[in-house]
Amino acid sequence: MCTVMNIKSKDRTIEPRKALEGCKVNPTSDLDALLHVIKSSLSTGVLAIPNGFKNAGLLIGILGTISIGILCTHCAYIMVKCAQDLCQILDRPFLGYTETVEQAMLNCAQKKFSQYARFAKNTVDMFMFFTYYGVNTVYIIFVATTVQHITENQFHIILNVRFYILTVAIPVFFVGIIGSMKYLVPFSAIANLFLLIGLCLTFYYILQDLPPISSRPLVVGITHWPFFISTAFFGLEGIGTMLPIENSMKNPHHFLSFPGVLIIAMVIVVSLFTSVGFLGYLKYGNHTEGSITLNLPRNLKAEAVKLLIALAVLFTYGLQLTASMEVIWKRLEKYFDDERKYMRYYQVRAILILGTVVIALVVPNLGPVISLIGAFGFSMCGFFYPALVQMIMKWDDDLGKWNYILWKNGFLILFSIVATITGSVSAMLDIIKEYK
Repeated sequence: MCTVMNIKSKDRTIEPRKALEGCKVNPTSDLDALLHVIKSSLSTGVLAIPNGFKNAGLLIGILGTISIGILCTHCAYIMVKCAQDLCQILDRPFLGYTETVEQAMLNCAQKKFSQYARFAKNTVDMFMFFTYYGVNTVYIIFVATTVQHITENQFHIILNVRFYILTVAIPVFFVGIIGSMKYLVPFSAIANLFLLIGLCLTFYYILQDLPPISSRPLVVGITHWPFFISTAFFGLEGIGTMLPIENSMKNPHHFLSFPGVLIIAMVIVVSLFTSVGFLGYLKYGNHTEGSITLNLPRNLKAEAVKLLIALAVLFTYGLQLTASMEVIWKRLEKYFDDERKYMRYYQVRAILILGTVVIALVVPNLGPVISLIGAFGFSMCGFFYPALVQMIMKWDDDLGKWNYILWKNGFLILFSIVATITGSVSAMLDIIKEYK
């Protein structure tokens, strides 16, 4: 473990954090945290996963989704565990994602990597901001596209999607400006309810007149797999919100317990992803759209399903924006007077909301944007840095060449780099092709 750990007593190492847990403002319960974790992973990603299956095949889709889900859960676990250990070492109440990477390099492995701490912090901030800011942009595009489809189908009004993006910006602002995790709980609960109803009704339509499994390929060409992997990353990976959720809990040690908040949430999430992906692709085959809801019929019941899911995504906007805001605010708050910090916080949050609307107006294409964010952002944040941090913290624990932690984390780092390169190139080519 880290060389700075000089507190021998188990009780003493845990006590500082426990003492500070009671000082949290508006702490969330275990159930609140569970709802947050589920909702942070279940949104546009679960609707896009059938399109991912289209680029993998039924067999590879199932195996790949389960495998990536296990890896995402494991990496989230080790990142939160490393953060908790560092909190005990440094007598800190909590650490964010970026701080965990930085403090591991500054204080562990006999400080051999301390000279790279600042660079690591800046790169993590870049990936985190790009990832979750991109997710918020995807949410706006998704909601606007859904409203556009409903309007065109039911009222035959043809307008550019950018008009709907501007219209959606109004409710997005009121949801996104809420900064407290505690006050986001009702939105998360409503979003989960809407999404559950929407997914149930989506299953109802998908299960009608299913073709035989033999009508779809079990495996497609390997050149299409990067798109599937990137889409799965986008949907299943929610590591940027894990630490804020764990930090906000009244009993943060319940987050990693077995079965705790993380395990229960991810079992639910992976099961839903596998089911929706398999059945959605089996139903629509090569006609599967970027969001499975776009394949549903044009009757009023199906349109209601689309609207419910769009509202679920809308209500998740504030939770996802918290991860981006955490990155920016840590860099900006030192420039503001204490008396004005509260007001400045919400001013910065409002500017970030406006930025996602502007980006959505510039690039209003859903599928390739999801793939790009999944490849470039989530693979690095979700796999590369958790593996790196654990290796650094275990550096002094006889991390020899036959140590399983070294090989396991080496695989995760290599996998994340390959996925980032191949997925990003594939997504960029798709974006260029669409604009041409």
